[in-house]
Amino acid sequence: MAPQIPPPGIYASTITLINPHLDSIDLNAQSSYFHYLSSPHIGLAGFLVLGTESEAPLLTRQERHDLLRCARTSVPPGFPIMAGVSAPSTKQVREYIDDAVQCGANYVVVSPPVVGPPVVSVSGPNHQNTGPRQHQEEEEEEEGTANHFFNTIVHYSQVPILICTGNNDSGGMDLPSEGITHLAQRHKGKIVGAHLRGGSDVVGKITRLARDFLPSQKEFAIFAGQSDYLVGGLAAGSSGCITAFANVLPWALVWQFHEYVNGETKNIREKRADALRISGMLAKVEEQVLESNGGGGIAAVKFATSLYTGWRAGVVKGTTGRYPLATEGHKGMELFLPRKPYGDISTEKKNKIWKAVDWALDLERDPVADYELLEKEKAERLRN
Repeated sequence: MAPQIPPPGIYASTITLINPHLDSIDLNAQSSYFHYLSSPHIGLAGFLVLGTESEAPLLTRQERHDLLRCARTSVPPGFPIMAGVSAPSTKQVREYIDDAVQCGANYVVVSPPVVGPPVVSVSGPNHQNTGPRQHQEEEEEEEGTANHFFNTIVHYSQVPILICTGNNDSGGMDLPSEGITHLAQRHKGKIVGAHLRGGSDVVGKITRLARDFLPSQKEFAIFAGQSDYLVGGLAAGSSGCITAFANVLPWALVWQFHEYVNGETKNIREKRADALRISGMLAKVEEQVLESNGGGGIAAVKFATSLYTGWRAGVVKGTTGRYPLATEGHKGMELFLPRKPYGDISTEKKNKIWKAVDWALDLERDPVADYELLEKEKAERLRN
């Protein structure tokens, strides 16, 4: 039987709405947010809950459980939910998998384990440089650790697994494409995809993995971890992307995905050209958001999300007009602040993000009209 792989498309790596006065998740606001973002009129393929952008390291186990439960009860029936379960120890990962299964997650996303402190190259009279043999031994040790770790997790998990790699925030190994292929082939039907968060060779990894797992066979799903890899990744054989930027301008990303896929399916050059044009425009906005916090990015992503999506979800109050943008002081904006000890971004950086999102809002189309268009195109594909 073919493995149950995640459907192709755009997945939002969702944020967590924290009441700063109570230092707790505002589950009512969170439910409204999940409900809006999972609407068919938006068109997202699913969620990654408890990814990096959810501030998962700052959440208690009970809060993680409550957030996942909130997601499952707030989205339409059958809406795919991936649960991030990465942790420093195998025991913690098993516990998080238990919670994910209990809360109705369809998949779990796991980063390779942390195998120790980073190796620093030191030269001097009292130090010897590591040679090729020692480097090879270190790689073999890491590979053995990763194999043992995933063997344990695969046999424990009751739901399919995606490997998350290139996640510098977790401290885990950045597995090469060959390592991912080895694990997925060894555990076929259990490891059903990869989430390639970042690094210098994302499209290269997608290309090599798509060679090993032909998209037509539908046995392994490959997702880029940032939306600026979307078009390049689709051309190389990916299934879409899992990105925090889908919180900020979800419909623009969904439109871009369908425009490119439809252009490929129908060989319509204009559709592919439109997707590339939109990709370049969105990349400018994403650059402002992701690079506005000196590397962390969570505070910037949450602020950018509050400006438009937060209002459309009914969490931020007091804005009016077709394409309103929230500003400081609107009720509900406080829920989009990062949890302590994460710091907020400066007013100057907020102004840059505000202008970038405002500039990009002309990419957002009327949700109802576009939903009807997508349904029409879907029906045409089924007839053909």
